[in-house]
Amino acid sequence: MQISFFQFLPKFNQVKDNSTAVKKLIDDNAEAIKQSDLVVFPEYFLSGPQTMDTYKNKYINIVKDLDLKTEFKDISKQYPGVVFVFGTILDGEDKQVKNVSYVYKNEKIIAEYSKKALIYNETYICSSDARYPVFEVNGKKVGVAICWDTILPEIFRKYAGKVDLVVIPSFWGIGGNALQAQYKFSLEKKYYRALLTTRAYENAFAVLFVNSVGKFSSPHYSDRMMGGSLAVVPPHGEVYFTNNKNPDTLHTVTVDFGELEKYREFYATDKDYEFYKTKKIF
Repeated sequence: MQISFFQFLPKFNQVKDNSTAVKKLIDDNAEAIKQSDLVVFPEYFLSGPQTMDTYKNKYINIVKDLDLKTEFKDISKQYPGVVFVFGTILDGEDKQVKNVSYVYKNEKIIAEYSKKALIYNETYICSSDARYPVFEVNGKKVGVAICWDTILPEIFRKYAGKVDLVVIPSFWGIGGNALQAQYKFSLEKKYYRALLTTRAYENAFAVLFVNSVGKFSSPHYSDRMMGGSLAVVPPHGEVYFTNNKNPDTLHTVTVDFGELEKYREFYATDKDYEFYKTKKIF
């Protein structure tokens, strides 16, 4: 499976400008995208994260004049057969607002996944659900998780034995706390790289983590460095990792699921989980 992704960095709440920039990136990389089975964007790729104030007083007013799902449909129309995971957007009304990832193929929504592990201001703005949709890409089953969902093994267990790949659009900063400041290395990167490797091996599927890169600024999230995307495929582990700081670069990863099947033959961790569930030990 050939997967392409952008680590696009949005300008805060400049949704129309961000959308225009994304469409230009797609147009500029049209030939490569036509050769892809799957194309992925990061979480919040059109706006950046919100507070309740910026959501109610700015974001809503901006997006009501834009039909983002129609824009996604139009992009999909240009690339028949290609599956697009359009990062995430805040969508819904009143208490049903969700941080949702829409998946398109041939102009249709084939899956939508709502972030489960809401964090920071999301806990005031968003709700979620217990749905774990699975869709198909080039004969392989694919699921979605979003950013901070990575810390919860229970979310990924929902896909064990059901998918070959979990795609994780993210907006994960790589600094900003007191413990991080004590080290020369990025503790955040070590943290999510270890978690993602664990999620892949314990469930016997591949994972693709797509993050924004660069310095993001907003009134409440100032000068936060974003960065680092990777793919993990057992038995090889990380088969792709990038520190590329250009948010406009198209990255391409080829995932060999034949290698994953070899791992599953000897380390059936997905089946082990279902077996031990029957023992009533957890």
